[in-house]
Amino acid sequence: MKKSFLYTLCFATLLGAVNANAQSSEATEYLRSSLNQASLNNILEAERVFCYTVEMPSAGYTGYTLDQMALTGFCGILSDEEKTLFVDEFFKNEKNVSKTSAQCVISPRVMLRFYRGVDSTDVLFSYPCPSFSVFYGGSVKSFNTAPVSEAMEVIAKMYEDKRVDFISPTLLNQMLPMGIVVNDEQKAVVEKKAETGPVRGWAKDGAQNASDKPSQAAPKGWNKINIKKNQ
Repeated sequence: MKKSFLYTLCFATLLGAVNANAQSSEATEYLRSSLNQASLNNILEAERVFCYTVEMPSAGYTGYTLDQMALTGFCGILSDEEKTLFVDEFFKNEKNVSKTSAQCVISPRVMLRFYRGVDSTDVLFSYPCPSFSVFYGGSVKSFNTAPVSEAMEVIAKMYEDKRVDFISPTLLNQMLPMGIVVNDEQKAVVEKKAETGPVRGWAKDGAQNASDKPSQAAPKGWNKINIKKNQ
């Protein structure tokens, strides 16, 4: 059995995520009133979540940074199970976040970057000062997670154990946020998404189906996508 799975199971048990009680379908009122709606949407509807290890930068530090903290490593891409667990337990479960300000200094350990489209929200997890901080649009808001301090320790240990040395994805030409289908695998992802709702988040519900529209000339221009199904 993989170590990461054992950590996840331990984390879930500490949080009470294995309890049969269902979580709310939306963020708690406290978080909704504290966070920018766009930043919260990125978390609740994240399409990918990337994990980084971070720490406070030393004097004269000139290496890679993330939200002004020293970026020390990459700890993977969260699975759907892990993403759901984080969102449900920290953003939808009011019992796990205290409304009382934490009386300790934040100790950066793990940063999760929640991507939705090309926008992102960063969530910093701190231990031994148990808290998480949400970074978005130049602002930051911290939340006290003292009720689940043991789980915060597990989170820090779980992802620090998965850490590998960070190499800039820009340097490696791994960042192509162009939003254009370029292969069959990506076409399959788009078609699967289209079965449950609009592929583009801004598309309005109840829009006319393509088959109901009058015949038009083939679309042209740099921002037109035509995905052809296999015959």
